[in-house]
Amino acid sequence: MRRLSPSAACGLAILWAAWSAPASAGTLQVNPVLLEINAERRTASVTVRNAESAPVAIRAYALAWRQADGEDVYEETAELIVSPPIFTVAPGATQLVRVGPRSASAEPRAYRLIIEEVPEAAPEGGIRVALRLNLPLYKRIAAGAPAHLRWSARRQADGGWVIEAANSGPGYVRLDADLARAATGARYEDSVYFGTVLPGATRRWRVGPGLRIENRTQFERLTGTQGHAAAVQGSD
Repeated sequence: MRRLSPSAACGLAILWAAWSAPASAGTLQVNPVLLEINAERRTASVTVRNAESAPVAIRAYALAWRQADGEDVYEETAELIVSPPIFTVAPGATQLVRVGPRSASAEPRAYRLIIEEVPEAAPEGGIRVALRLNLPLYKRIAAGAPAHLRWSARRQADGGWVIEAANSGPGYVRLDADLARAATGARYEDSVYFGTVLPGATRRWRVGPGLRIENRTQFERLTGTQGHAAAVQGSD
């Protein structure tokens, strides 16, 4: 099985899905943006709408999703059937895409459903960028609680900080800056995207040296340096 980096899998234009609101990227709109397969729901489906005035050719496929060494890892997979895998949506029209497992395995798994525009030939002297949506798809994995995350922090040789969250629970935990701030006592730049921590996995974020510590005692618990203010001195 060939491993794909997140950048290779998601392309130049990527949308990381929110909880439930319809999502769009340029001419494409999809709903819902989080897919689940479980004992009651053997298949998942998503509606793709073309908001452009011209037909759009679309390719849809699934990637296995796991986390290793603190990073997202995407891999090609044949465990899911995506139907239809290639289609064209007329202007203002919609297309229903269904996704289901090839086998009846009850093993919990996480995937990403990629819905991307098949690019036409670029105009002479121009660049044609294909739009690409990246949706989470969970098979027999429910949402978990932030309380299942164990946080830690360490400073690198260049002065930057690395923040980690290890998920000991059975469900996925989706994070944002506010949840991370409440858990760590630090404020993060808008450019830091926290995303999701899969069950049994650890997610790592490099946040640079300009970390603003709002609760020094709370943050020192993460670094394991309670009472040693020098460990975080100059960070706020």
